Amino acid sequence: MDNVLVKSILNKIEEETKELEFLKGMISKNYEWSEIKPITNSTISHGKIGVYKIIHKEYGVMYIGQGNIGNRKSRHLGVFRNDGKDLISVGGHVSPSQAGKKMYAFDKNIDNWYFSYIVLDSKKVSTEYETLLTILEEPEFNNLSMSGKG
Repeated sequence: MDNVLVKSILNKIEEETKELEFLKGMISKNYEWSEIKPITNSTISHGKIGVYKIIHKEYGVMYIGQGNIGNRKSRHLGVFRNDGKDLISVGGHVSPSQAGKKMYAFDKNIDNWYFSYIVLDSKKVSTEYETLLTILEEPEFNNLSMSGKG
């Protein structure tokens, strides 16, 4: 076997070992869901990765998502505020949100929508957590095939 291939394999073993150690370390950390707040008043630091819930005042959890929490919340809210239609930039880039569309169609009063999140700092864990929560809670707006593991 050539040295470059061996080096490539060893590099990947080192990467995966670090990932495993990070994941094992997550077990001993204390992760907590944020306080449930009106979706318009819920703030999250830029770039935080995790899982979030969109909650209706009367009907409970309607959507569970994962990823960059602040960006996702902004997009869902933007589409909601755009009468449930995709956002289209000046350059023609489309920013869709099925959750935002479904929120608007279900209840146009933004004051009835709430938000909660948990910062996990792991895309892999967030994807798995979203999937398991979606199976467990069966929120009305989620389509399991659209989750990270569908």
